Amino acid sequence: MRFINTIMNFPFKRIEIYKIYVPVLLVIYLLSGCSKDNDRPDLEQYTSYVNHELVLTYSSLGIKEIYQTLEAFYPEIAALTALVQYNVEVYNVTYKTMFQGEEIEASGLVCVPVSDGGNFPMISFQNGTNTAHANAPTKDLSNILFIYLHATSSTGCIMLIPDYIGFGKSEQIVHPYLHKESTVLSVENLIVAASEMMAADLINANWDDNLYLMGYSQGGWATLCTHRDISENSSLSFDVTASACGAGPYDLSVVQSFMFENITYPQPVYLAYSGVSYHELGLITNPLSDYFNEPFATELPSCFYGQFTNGEINEMLNDTVAVLISGSFLNGINTDSKYQGFRDAISNNSVHGWNSSEPIRLYHGTTDNYIPSSTSEQVYQEFIASGAENIVTYIPQPDLNHQTAVIPMALDALLWFMEMNQN
Repeated sequence: MRFINTIMNFPFKRIEIYKIYVPVLLVIYLLSGCSKDNDRPDLEQYTSYVNHELVLTYSSLGIKEIYQTLEAFYPEIAALTALVQYNVEVYNVTYKTMFQGEEIEASGLVCVPVSDGGNFPMISFQNGTNTAHANAPTKDLSNILFIYLHATSSTGCIMLIPDYIGFGKSEQIVHPYLHKESTVLSVENLIVAASEMMAADLINANWDDNLYLMGYSQGGWATLCTHRDISENSSLSFDVTASACGAGPYDLSVVQSFMFENITYPQPVYLAYSGVSYHELGLITNPLSDYFNEPFATELPSCFYGQFTNGEINEMLNDTVAVLISGSFLNGINTDSKYQGFRDAISNNSVHGWNSSEPIRLYHGTTDNYIPSSTSEQVYQEFIASGAENIVTYIPQPDLNHQTAVIPMALDALLWFMEMNQN
């Protein structure tokens, strides 16, 4: 449940209490350690896998204790607690993927139930917006929110958490934020790498071929992008069983308009991140001063080299839209020819509904003031218009915002996946 990683500013007040006693639980129940990279006698047999390292182990008893403590705040988690039965091993996996036409190495976590080679479904979780290298899934192992997500494997599933390009093994690259192609490949190739690890008996678990995708915010967008690509990509050897997408910026033009329509926007880091990312990728070639006022235009690139968190970057910027964003951009975003590259970039990196044959649940808090619920409503209508009205479900989350909708969405999605996998 960081469950929802850097999930765009999780409601920390509700879990502050855990900082008092979770470290004690971890001392008792959680053994962490590192091992050398596994021997790789013949890397040519692998399409994606490069190496892996055991970084954490959990006991089922410790996981149950942690879940039971969380039940005081989220009673619905009791259904997950009842399913806890396995110890868990967490691996940092290095794998190959493509970025701008070149093969690179990326990283992510593969969490597996400790069993005698049992068959389990696979869940790939895509995290929300993160700017700090130290907060990547493979680096931030002791973060309590990630611990909840690792622990889910104890219920009998293989949990994957990609770092995304720009973090972990590939942190020398500026993260290609909201860049569809590289995001999708980073998710898909970790799935391939995990399947290759199991096929080669590098980890003692087997995949039952059921693949579930889930994510929130940027991760909701990444999940829907990946689901659509897998459904249309005949070169892959697996299909999606179902996916759950929370509060994703699916149509980037809708989100952009929402960000600009008010005097202030509470997360200026999002405004800056996409501009810097698309400029770094070469999708926009005019100077950043065409988009941002000074001194921000000059200083922005240095904000996204991985040393600052979302909150720290917000402090460096300004939440008054007209102070941060160039007036010419605000006035000409939809018409001025010099912004055509930006219009193309957000169009090409948006994701729209299709006639899906696999179940999808879309979640969105009705009071979200970071990502408008209208983007989920729009993509849902696109699914209906494409003929998927009986397979795709939109679940509005009344009176919940971008922060408070996270955990309810994740719990509902996980229980839904488990119910499907039992049928």
